[in-house]
Amino acid sequence: MFDEPEYRVEGPLKVTGSARYTADVQMPGTLWLAYARSPRPHARILSVDTSAAKQVPGVHVVLTGADIGDVRFGRRLLDWPALARERVRMVGDRVAAVAAETRDAAEEAARLVEVEYEDLPLVTLDNALGDGAPLLHPDIDSYKYLGAKRPQTPHPNIHGYALVQKSETGEAIEDVFARADHVIEHTFTTAREFQGFLEPRACVVWINEDDQVRIINTNKSPAALRQQLATALELPESQIVIDTTFIGGDFGGKGLSIDEYTCYFLARATGRPIKSVMSYADELQASNSRHSAIMTLRTAVSRDGMFLAHQSEAIVDGGAYAAGKVAPNLVVPVHNTLTAYHIPVTRLEVKAVYTNSIPGGSMRAPGDPQSMFASECHVDMIAQELRLDPIELRRRNAIHDGEPSVTGERVRRARAIEVLDALEGESGWGTPLAPGHGRGVSLGVRHIGAGATSVVIQLLPGGQVEVQTGVADQGGGAHTVLRRVAAAVMSVDPRRVVIRHCDTAGPAPDPGVGGQRITHVLGRAAQAGAVEMKARLEELAAETMGWPAGQVRLEGDRFVSASSSASFDEVADQIVSGAPVEVTGAYDSQHKPGEPGDFEFAGYVVEAEVDRETGAVQIHDVLLVADVGTIINPVAHQGQLEGGLMFGIGAALMEELKVQDGQITTLTLGDYKVPCAMDTPPFRTVLLRDPSGPGPLGAKAAGELTNTSVAPAVANAVAACGARVTHMPLTAERVLEALDRALGSP
Repeated sequence: MFDEPEYRVEGPLKVTGSARYTADVQMPGTLWLAYARSPRPHARILSVDTSAAKQVPGVHVVLTGADIGDVRFGRRLLDWPALARERVRMVGDRVAAVAAETRDAAEEAARLVEVEYEDLPLVTLDNALGDGAPLLHPDIDSYKYLGAKRPQTPHPNIHGYALVQKSETGEAIEDVFARADHVIEHTFTTAREFQGFLEPRACVVWINEDDQVRIINTNKSPAALRQQLATALELPESQIVIDTTFIGGDFGGKGLSIDEYTCYFLARATGRPIKSVMSYADELQASNSRHSAIMTLRTAVSRDGMFLAHQSEAIVDGGAYAAGKVAPNLVVPVHNTLTAYHIPVTRLEVKAVYTNSIPGGSMRAPGDPQSMFASECHVDMIAQELRLDPIELRRRNAIHDGEPSVTGERVRRARAIEVLDALEGESGWGTPLAPGHGRGVSLGVRHIGAGATSVVIQLLPGGQVEVQTGVADQGGGAHTVLRRVAAAVMSVDPRRVVIRHCDTAGPAPDPGVGGQRITHVLGRAAQAGAVEMKARLEELAAETMGWPAGQVRLEGDRFVSASSSASFDEVADQIVSGAPVEVTGAYDSQHKPGEPGDFEFAGYVVEAEVDRETGAVQIHDVLLVADVGTIINPVAHQGQLEGGLMFGIGAALMEELKVQDGQITTLTLGDYKVPCAMDTPPFRTVLLRDPSGPGPLGAKAAGELTNTSVAPAVANAVAACGARVTHMPLTAERVLEALDRALGSP
């Protein structure tokens, strides 16, 4: 059905330079935003003097926290001040906001804001949970929270907490550890990462003559943002309308908007549109990154290699604010370790801790790269201790269909064994390698996203079929998936299907892109709407053409009856001349307690070489095996798989937001390294097709399937070269240190 690739819906606009991004939006009378930011990671604000800033030509207004009050924002917990008032909690915290005629004038004025600080003790993971630790948010119980109730935590500096336990046997986990033949424990650490989108966050905010707050921005979840803005600003949601231009990449980060709140107050104060475009330095030090984490994994193992019990404790650096987190428990699931395996007894705990650093937020497959790195390295180290083949150990413990995962959720469509068999069979596993080379394996699993959404489908004059959606395409190809699904289900030429993105006042709101939910959830809504539209058009075609009712089929872009046929355009023109034809397609896949969850699996075998003089790692070969469903757009699907591979290589070998005394020291994309084309290793992809996925026409997700398990395969290959590194990324320095330890060098 979808064997032929199709160009992206937005492709012609992008390659011709006609696509409009938020930074391109030019409104008459627009003023530019700039901030005076804190250079201190933790300090009390003693005074703020804006008098010099106000004298800069072109400046219209300078606002401080005293002017706007205690306005805080966030995706779930509203704890991040739009402008800091009594104290700052991170380098880059916003202390004053300037609106000026030009960006240069605004930035000059921001530099002239004078702030007097009194330094406070620096809070890090090392001291945040100790007795007498300074509390970063002593008033957290008074903060607004979008949900039923903020979770209780065991310490005031822990803003997010989750504890999951299960025992299928009824035994206490301590008893299982006591009787096990082996109890194996390891600790792993991972670094902060930047999402690496090409386009920084941007927004334009104005208030129209009806006192309606209008926003154009780069947020991938405008309907959710509207709720967050309404809560923070104490406005009715109906007073806020958000529209989204093309989004120049996201990778999770653009679920959080930052400047819209301050822009609102500046627009109120000036009566003019306010524009903000963040710099990369701002993004790298004062937005939201992937969390760094410390994870301790402890597993009880029988002498024949069966996992009997597993315990994990994860502490994640949540940074100064929890605003970027959307999960109800305000954590990312780094505690969901060993999810690809069936383990009867488990105890999984995670603590998200406030520190004086960049806030943690969402990044492609939030929580999984950290937990997968720890899990798959831990499994390899168990195999080494038990002298078992790493693939065989995984095969013995792999989860099967219907079995409960480590969290107790039963797994549907488990294909771990098939992935392992393909990895072994296609990689030359066990064959000799060149001296100095090592081979590593990993098995990954990812939950397929859920949720609810709707689309509106209309038949337009001229024979066009319009699909209206509130989903913004942030570069992943969501609108192309919509078009292909609608066209295939209706059996019409895809070129007649057009996609219209609606603002938040439109008829088809959506919670937003993320969590592998778009192909599954939005695609199923489009499928439902297309089924209804096709049936409606077949009925109307029979009436219009005088054909027997119930005997008309729409197929191959033609209406066909038992004795006659007509082109789609011929019939559609007559149908549209009457009443409009419109249907709504809706889908809700909210996961209910006790129901099995939909998972998908992938795995890697990596061949690597380590330079024993420098510690540099070179990847010579990568085999990716992916569990896939019906592939709706082959080129885009392969792009997601390959993009995930490169995302994972960046995390494995180079990407790290470095922090020194609360200050991010990697403030440019020259200092913060991301992979480029020259870093792409030779790779092969094996697709294990299963056309029974939960998505439209049997599709599965692809966006977060392949980036999570790259790093452990690389680490296991490096370990096979003699250097076991338990901190991600595996920089040359860390690899060299591990080699020296292994060889007994001083």
